[in-house]
Amino acid sequence: MYDLIVIGMGIGGITAGIYAKRGNLNVLLIDKGMPGGMLNNIEKISNYPGLINIKGSDFAEILFNQVKELQIPYKFEEVISLKIENEIKIVTTNLGEYKANNIIIATGTKPKYLGLDNEKDLLGRGISTCATCDGAFYKDSDVAVVGSGNSALQESLYLANICHKVYILNRKTGFKGEDVLVDKVINNPKIEIIYGVNIKEYKEVDGKIESVLLDNDTRLNVKGVFIYIGYRPNTDLVKDLNITNLQGHIIVNENFETKIEGVYAIGDVIKKDIYQLITAASDGIHAVSNISKINN
Repeated sequence: MYDLIVIGMGIGGITAGIYAKRGNLNVLLIDKGMPGGMLNNIEKISNYPGLINIKGSDFAEILFNQVKELQIPYKFEEVISLKIENEIKIVTTNLGEYKANNIIIATGTKPKYLGLDNEKDLLGRGISTCATCDGAFYKDSDVAVVGSGNSALQESLYLANICHKVYILNRKTGFKGEDVLVDKVINNPKIEIIYGVNIKEYKEVDGKIESVLLDNDTRLNVKGVFIYIGYRPNTDLVKDLNITNLQGHIIVNENFETKIEGVYAIGDVIKKDIYQLITAASDGIHAVSNISKINN
């Protein structure tokens, strides 16, 4: 029996694990993927205090090294279900079952897609949501980036260093991203912005993207499409616990606790005003602080 199980090893989950260990809680971290979560998809981080233009994957490695240095128990397993029985939280994974008095859900988000017919079939065959992961496959090719926020702008700049040409497909007439990124994109000769358009159809040859048809009937001969139209909370795990809002965000109080005693949520899975690395870390501290008070 653990005092605390943290589901998710992004920056919020790892921070929770660090503070739980420092608070002498019997803690376990569980994640199905790479430590750091979405950090591994970020090409460069320049807005986290103390870190100057660090690669997201490098930051993720630093965090994981800290987990190992502090000897925080962790398991790389996929959580299948979370059940509550007599106030005990039962976490079932693909490899085992674990029990705890408290749970912190830190499962982050997953990308939204356009919803076109053959989109899922083309994932990894021309469609991607991670330029850092897949950009090298399109060296010297033409690609399209869909979106208008910081992620779309940052990844377009990254792709411009690899690809022949980058089209930014912006369904609006302006950008939601930071002005400094917008200026860099506008002034990059390898990036062309097309406003007021959507992709109507993916054209494929031999199961890979050959071009895209826009809703203004323009056809772009691109080999890759990188989609950055937002994210949705990764909360399918708790859909039967009735702790989410209509958008799928977990509802928590000021202590990051849900209406189920001992079940907490932090980071991008909750509804809040600011979604940043530093706020996710702060969420983890607050949740563990409350758990520590209850356990002591």
